[in-house]
Amino acid sequence: MTTIEQRIEAVRNDREHGSRWLVRQTINILHDLAQEQMESQEEHMQRLLVAGRTLAQARPAMAALSGAVGRILNTQGGPQVIAQAAEQLLHDYNTATARITQYAQPYLSGCLMTCSISGTVLDVLNAHRQQITQMIVLEGRPRYEGREMARALSSQHFPVTLLTDAQADIFLPQCQAVVVGADSILANGDVLNKAGTALLAYAARGHNIPFYVLSETLKISPQTWPNDFQQAQVFLEEKEPEEVLEQPLPGVTVRNFYFDHTLNALISKVITERGILTITDITDFAIAAEKDAYALFEG
Repeated sequence: MTTIEQRIEAVRNDREHGSRWLVRQTINILHDLAQEQMESQEEHMQRLLVAGRTLAQARPAMAALSGAVGRILNTQGGPQVIAQAAEQLLHDYNTATARITQYAQPYLSGCLMTCSISGTVLDVLNAHRQQITQMIVLEGRPRYEGREMARALSSQHFPVTLLTDAQADIFLPQCQAVVVGADSILANGDVLNKAGTALLAYAARGHNIPFYVLSETLKISPQTWPNDFQQAQVFLEEKEPEEVLEQPLPGVTVRNFYFDHTLNALISKVITERGILTITDITDFAIAAEKDAYALFEG
């Protein structure tokens, strides 16, 4: 039987899923832990707090994990109340995509480009299948999540073109828009997402093509982008160089960052379950997330 600790470690080490899947796992872990039987409520609450803090710090680029933990564990009451809070948050999170779909409808038509894989983007695109004529998908090296996105879109009868990431600029002039998900939205509206997103945003700007981010508000973070590269690497999650180059080359250093940083100035619209957000809206959500984080780690 898989333990809570093993499930947390699976969240920390996962490389196959987007943040939406990982958020669900995080919520379910806290829900299941809250429902365990323990002799002491004090011990139970302490174990929930330790698990929550570990989950909140497991994936620095994915703000929704710490956001979910904060909302659940800052609920006043014992373990059963926390379990109920987790159930409610999971319901809210699962239904957020339907509301994003409504707000995104006017912007998603014709030929669209996307990169990597996002459960949120996939669900929204599927809902607007009739007004989308073509999907162009970047494959997402080094683990090729874009191939999974292409497969999922094809199974829903989208016409799909799959490209290497480097070909994006060649095909952008055919597109009406670029649409991506987000792993985090920073307090100033910048976005952390799969590496390659920032270059795609710059290329879209060069062709004057709208660049849309679809995201749940749970992904809004109180963090800001650090100017120091050493500090920034925490958000970028560097992985093994062997994923990029299996056999080392003498004198060659290989870097393999999973995420990158897209400036808000390159983003046309951030579309969420609460509508299209302005920078002021994002800042307000970030302040609320900061209060939850403070209560979780300092309270």
